[in-house]
Amino acid sequence: MKGDILIVCVIFMSWFCSGQTLKCFRCDLGFWDLCYTTKSNCSNDELCSVGIGKAATVLDIKVMGCLAIDQCNKTTVVEFPANKTIYTMKTTCCEEDFCNAGPTVQFSLTSLLFTLLLIAQMLGLF
Repeated sequence: MKGDILIVCVIFMSWFCSGQTLKCFRCDLGFWDLCYTTKSNCSNDELCSVGIGKAATVLDIKVMGCLAIDQCNKTTVVEFPANKTIYTMKTTCCEEDFCNAGPTVQFSLTSLLFTLLLIAQMLGLF
């Protein structure tokens, strides 16, 4: 009888510990504070993150999601070969479920696509 209780306790503890992953909001690319967000589960070696940056020195961009721990709290600069900066992104991480929410406004995918097309037209891409 004692052996059965011990086995049940071990199974319960392993089930409880193995299923605990961090839950975060995900936004692949947002402009200003507008992001189309979904929910995602991180891997064991990831934290929730928010990346705030500036593209072409004029457009505020934002990404959210899971990020490897060693990539947290860093600033990334992406440049063309001629040393012209495309964008800079500062990422910060947190360790609680949905802690990367921040002041976001969720909107439909149609609104996101319309915004992207408008920005592309303003930049003269088509």
